[in-house]
Amino acid sequence: MTDKDKIPETVSNVPEAAEAVVQEAPSPHEAKRFVWMAVISILLTIAAWVAGTFSGIVALIISAVAIVVGALALKSHRHAVRNTAITSIIAAAVLLVVIAAFLIVIYVGLKAV
Repeated sequence: MTDKDKIPETVSNVPEAAEAVVQEAPSPHEAKRFVWMAVISILLTIAAWVAGTFSGIVALIISAVAIVVGALALKSHRHAVRNTAITSIIAAAVLLVVIAAFLIVIYVGLKAV
């Protein structure tokens, strides 16, 4: 009897174990789609801030769209794209809350007089 006979076999099928570790990488088209969504979200947020100087209602609509597009971009696997989308969502949400609060206070205040 040799030492080889005493050692139990721990891995029965090495190719199956190797396949379990390998993860499928995202396709390059999918990654570019999320990058463009994050860029569009940033551009919409900037447009909402600029439109806020002219019309509050238009700024509300554009910032709501920017939040939705930014939320869709959060599915990206890249940290930079997700961070860009999160920044866009926060900036658009701040604008949305401030303008909505301002408009509500103005309309409620004017109706109370």
